[in-house]
Amino acid sequence: MLTLGTMEKFQDRFFEEIRENLKKLNIKALFFDFDDTLIYTAEIFIKQMEEYARVVAEETGLSYEVVDEYLTKFNDEGFKTLGVNPVRWKDTVGRMADQFPDHAEAMLRNIDILMKIYGEVPRVRPGAKAILEILKTVGVKIVLVTHANVEWTWKKLADTGLGEYFDLIKIVDENKHKGAEDWLEAIEEMGILPGEALAMGDSLNGDVIPAASIGARTMWLHKGSTWSMYRTGEVPEDTVLLDEINQLLSALEGLR
Repeated sequence: MLTLGTMEKFQDRFFEEIRENLKKLNIKALFFDFDDTLIYTAEIFIKQMEEYARVVAEETGLSYEVVDEYLTKFNDEGFKTLGVNPVRWKDTVGRMADQFPDHAEAMLRNIDILMKIYGEVPRVRPGAKAILEILKTVGVKIVLVTHANVEWTWKKLADTGLGEYFDLIKIVDENKHKGAEDWLEAIEEMGILPGEALAMGDSLNGDVIPAASIGARTMWLHKGSTWSMYRTGEVPEDTVLLDEINQLLSALEGLR
């Protein structure tokens, strides 16, 4: 039977091995995306979009499939021009009203269903807190580089209790798209070189490609997001693919 002393020695050895692995790789800080990397937010969007489509379909007599199709289409188009600013929903329902002028009132009135997205508490991804706790224990710097509404971001950090783990929290302007300059700025604020950083996210074109382009090592949580626009582009060479965040520590061996 394991004694308390044996368990403590095992833990010490475990943490020391992680420190040694990071030292060998010359990784001085880990940089994480937030939404759909450490927490689930896409599922909240999908749930409220489905509810909007259901209610509007019932009120107007349009089919659920038609409402859902155009809602998804206009939301995707709005993302391209308006980023992640919640004002995107006003633009989206405005387009819905223009598309279905006979039902414009219902399209516009039910925007409150979509705005409930920003009031829900997201689920933390399994293993996310454990990984952050381990990294904090071994003494490596931990940085959050997230792209979302500022008020909503701080609410999510408070609601999930994840805010305490980060040495730096960088919130990218919600009216633009996350790019290489944002990752580089966060790296420079930590006083390290890009080659000393490991960046991880669910978005290929918002996290992985821009971070790799400035010389950071990268991991892609390729099953993290359901949004098709986050999965476009070519996976950078030497990027390590993860199914779940709890694979991060074992995946360090795959970094080059």
